[in-house]
Formats: sequence, structure tokens, C-alpha cells
Amino acid sequence: MDGHGAAKFRDASLLATSADRPWTLIAAEIRSHGAGEIGAFTPRNAEITQILRDDQSAVSSRSSGGVRQEVSATPGTTWLCPADIQEEATRLSADIPSVLHVYIPRHSFLLGEVGTLGFRAQDLRYQAQVDNPRVLDLLRRIRCELVGEGAAGGLRMDALAVDLIATLAADHAEQARPDVLHRGGGLLDQRRLERVLAYINDNLERDMTLTDMAEVACVSVFHFARAFQSSLGITPHAYLSARRLDRAKQRLAHGVDSLGDIALACRFSSQANFTRAFTRAVGVSPGRYRQATAAT
Repeated sequence: MDGHGAAKFRDASLLATSADRPWTLIAAEIRSHGAGEIGAFTPRNAEITQILRDDQSAVSSRSSGGVRQEVSATPGTTWLCPADIQEEATRLSADIPSVLHVYIPRHSFLLGEVGTLGFRAQDLRYQAQVDNPRVLDLLRRIRCELVGEGAAGGLRMDALAVDLIATLAADHAEQARPDVLHRGGGLLDQRRLERVLAYINDNLERDMTLTDMAEVACVSVFHFARAFQSSLGITPHAYLSARRLDRAKQRLAHGVDSLGDIALACRFSSQANFTRAFTRAVGVSPGRYRQATAAT
């Protein structure tokens, strides 16, 4: 998101990044931070930071607008930082070898029902030691996707971003907002649903976003994510992932394409990621699946 991490954390080693992923509503990095000072910074995006590993019982101290927050940086410790805040230097008392940074740009706060609340990237609470179970679970899922990409990674991240923003709007706005988490998505009527499913099946070998699907259905992104699941009992990214794996099975069984070509056609960034996801879903590796189907 406009080089946020590179600009703010110039001396921190980059361990993983979503920069090369088809993520449109959110970005994430994992960085290793050394002891010392992180310079003053005014972010353009909202940011969530979470400690993944800390070997030396570090203490983190940050401040903005006269508000000072000093906490022990233990695994799971989580901070929120709104956009446009004038954050003073952050100090770390010891090295922290693994930290997750999630960036949410301004445009992602304008989605559907969330956008109607007037909740902006600037309205996020400046908060340390976040213990909201929903936020922590969503961060866990974002981290898992960052380190192990699935067949519908971009679409999955769109859905997680919508869920995360809705949770932040309900529970972590600087000023209280209406609770949007429990608004039902209703159902997609049969005509809209069939149009979306046809679009998915016709575009399995290209990147797809939640916004693309919502536009095909002619509804908001926020509404679409919930209505699709209410209609089929499965999330859009899970449906797309299953269809892409079905396509991979067909190509393995009836074609001569290499595993690398099939991986790219099914929108995996590498053959290794494809092999892991296929084995996890099917129970055997792509190579063994090809051998087994060739023998029948």
C-alpha cells in the first residue's frame, strides 16, 4: 500500500510480503525489528501490528498527541494505528524477530454498508493491547494466507478485509458506531446467483476479486460476501478454490501440462504452493493423483 512498510520501517528486515499477491483491499508484511527507535511517521493507511515472536521480552513504547502507550511486546500483543495520525518515535527495548504488519488503505473503508457509517481510516482508535477475539482470529487467518497461499488467495483476502473492517467499525472506532457485524446479507436471487457462478466458471484462470463478483451481481461488496454464503452455504473464496482444484484435477487426469503450468493456470504463485494446497484438499500430491488417474 504505497510503500507504507518500506517508508516507516527502513531498518527492519522484510521476511514476507503480500506485494506480489492479488490482494486489493488489504496488504500485509512480516518484518524483523531490531532494538532501538523507529522514527516519527504519519501513515496514509490504517495499520494493525501484532507480535508473532519475541525471544528477549522486549518493551514497546509509542506515543501520539500526548497519549503514551508502553507495553510488553509478547507474542500476540496487538496495536491499532489510524491513518493520518502524527505518531512520534516508537522505541523497542530489545530485538523482536517476527512482527506482522497489516495495512488497510482509505478506499477499503468505503465498502457498502461500512462506508455508510462514515467510518474512515482516520477514525480507527489509537489502541495498544487489542484483545478482541474476532480481530485476533482474522489476523491469524491473514498471516496463514501470507505464508501459505491458497487457490483463491486474493478473493479470500478481500473477504477477510471486509470482515476485519466491519469488526473495527463496530468495536474499535474512536467514536462509537452502529454494530454492522450482525446485519444479515440476505440471499442472492437465483438470477444473480447463476450470473455470478457462470462468471466464476468462465474465469477460473484469471485473477478475481470480491469487487468483480459483487459488480456482476450488482450489489455492494459488503452485501455480496454475506449473501453468497447465505445462498450456497460456502464463502466465495472457498467456492472459487474448490472449482480451481476441480479444474486442476481435470488437467492432471486428461492433459500433459506440467505441474508448474497447472499451478499458474489455477492462480497459484508457485508450484510448491499448488502442491501444498492440492495435497491438503485431496489427500495426495498432484503427481500421485496424475499417476493414479492415468492407471484407471
